[in-house]
Amino acid sequence: MDHIIRTPVDRQRLIGFLSGLDLTRPRKIAITEMRSKRSDAQNRLLWMWNNEIQKHLREAYGQIASAEEWHEIMVAKLWPSELHRVELPDGSAYKVGRAKTRGFTQAQMTEYLEMLDQYCAESLGLLLPHPEDLMMAIYGRRAA
Repeated sequence: MDHIIRTPVDRQRLIGFLSGLDLTRPRKIAITEMRSKRSDAQNRLLWMWNNEIQKHLREAYGQIASAEEWHEIMVAKLWPSELHRVELPDGSAYKVGRAKTRGFTQAQMTEYLEMLDQYCAESLGLLLPHPEDLMMAIYGRRAA
């Protein structure tokens, strides 16, 4: 059985449960930290920004690539990933691998979005939009 502990009341409830356990039968208990996946608001903001990046790079620099391709490029550029070598039977070798944002926690996604926002402003001359509803959902307040 899995239980989530978020508050002191949850903790006290668990302590009460453990205190009442029949100790004549051994039990195994595991406690793990929950890692929340990126939120829907973070995902919507990410793809809004990827579309803005695609539009800006096309209009300002004549660079033609899809929002998905720019996403791949930006993640590879901004987020550390573990590259590994893959060798084909003919002996040719390639380095492959990149971080996948779909597996990011909410904290990692927040960090990546902040890095992307900063990179676009400083290196691409692009101020990304900060819609109030998404900023409230992500930060609980308007982000600076």
